[in-house]
Amino acid sequence: MKKLFLISSLAGATEFDFSKKQIEEIYKSYGKEDEIIVKETKYKGHIKEIVNDFLNSDFDDKVIILLGGDGSLNEVINLCKGKDVAIGLIPTGTGNDFSKNFDYSNFKIEDTFDFEIRPIDLIKVNGKYCINVTSLGFDTEILSKAYQYLEKDKSLGKKAYVKAVINRIFHLSYMDLDISLTSACGRKINLKNEYLISAICNGSYYGSGFNPAPDGKIDDGIINLVLCEKFPKFNLIPLILKYKKGKHQDSKYLSEYRIKSGKIKAKKEILANIDGEIFKTKEINFEICPKALNWLYFK
Repeated sequence: MKKLFLISSLAGATEFDFSKKQIEEIYKSYGKEDEIIVKETKYKGHIKEIVNDFLNSDFDDKVIILLGGDGSLNEVINLCKGKDVAIGLIPTGTGNDFSKNFDYSNFKIEDTFDFEIRPIDLIKVNGKYCINVTSLGFDTEILSKAYQYLEKDKSLGKKAYVKAVINRIFHLSYMDLDISLTSACGRKINLKNEYLISAICNGSYYGSGFNPAPDGKIDDGIINLVLCEKFPKFNLIPLILKYKKGKHQDSKYLSEYRIKSGKIKAKKEILANIDGEIFKTKEINFEICPKALNWLYFK
């Protein structure tokens, strides 16, 4: 087995801010230095070069352990989908939302010595793979604003998302959407309404800790679609607080559907994101890809 430790230079500093030297020294101290390759990204597009070189190598039983955030993880899984490789994550991004599906308490590099490999689901969205959440509307506007704050001051970290929420509270805009779904049991569902948020969830968290799908599981072959309909403005703050904590499932303004696939169409171009990567579109086609990726569960 060969492990590629891939350190993303775009990730923020976290409690898991391990350096190339630290990883190499720890493995060497246990006589395991021959098991690993450690690479750091240096420029845009470097992740693709490093991953493709590793995938094309002659090593048996390839493993990639990414030190990065949700954006870097999305890039890696899109490069590795359908390849004979397993992926693991040490969360070093700003939001680290996908990592919240696992327990990283007291994590150390030695935990990567032993692991279990089990398949997890992905969501195919407009031809691209999503590992965590694809969403559109108010939450993507918050994300876009948070990125603007971080571009000016990276030291803000998670505070950028709080600032962005406060900013966008005063600029609510709803999307007029036509939605067609296939439920988990094969039933066809058609919806048409004005929505503030549409979250297509594989994982349970996004937006730096918001919990749209508390019952979501990354290996159940199900998409959890969360929709927020138009509501009185005085309900906004309480609803945001509930949404943050995953306590919103009793709200009459939020609906959740367990589905296999769907299509969302808007009359005008809307802002959306796949695992934090923002784009504009008038239509989103999506479907679950069960057991599409081999994942490392550190012991």
